[in-house]
Amino acid sequence: MASNAALLFTFSLLLALVFSNNYSPCHAARLLLEDTEEPELPPFPEFPDLPKPELPPLPELPPFPEFPAFPKPELPPLPEFPTLPKQGESNSAEVEEPKLPPLPEFPHDFPKPELPPLPEIPHDFPKPELPPLPEIPHLLPEEPPKHP
Repeated sequence: MASNAALLFTFSLLLALVFSNNYSPCHAARLLLEDTEEPELPPFPEFPDLPKPELPPLPELPPFPEFPAFPKPELPPLPEFPTLPKQGESNSAEVEEPKLPPLPEFPHDFPKPELPPLPEIPHDFPKPELPPLPEIPHLLPEEPPKHP
C-alpha cells in the first residue's frame, strides 16, 4: 500500500513538473504557438487545361428476360361484421341494459376480537453483584539502575 502511494506521489510530481515548469516541453510549445505568425503562402499556380480522353461508347445491355405472370390467388370473401349504430341513432327499445344482481349486504359493526392481556414487566430489576476489585498498590517497587 505504501509503495502505491509513493508511486502515485512520484508520478503526480513528475506530471506537475512537465506541465508547470518554464523549461517544460508544454511551455515551449505554447511559446512557439503564441509567438509565430502565420507565414504568407505563395498563390496557387494555375493548372493548364488537360485534354479530355476519348472514352469508348457504353456497351449495350441485352434485353431483360420476361417472366411469365403468376396467377393471382383467389381469396375468400371477407366475412360481414355487424356494425353498431351511432349514438344519435340508438333506440332504447333495441338495446337492453344488462341487469346486475343486487349487492350483498355486509354488517357495519363487526365484533371486536378479544386479545389476551399483556404480560406485566417488572420495573425494578435486581442489580447484579460484581466481585470486589483487587487492590493495586500506589507505590511501585524501585528498579535498580540500568547503567552502572
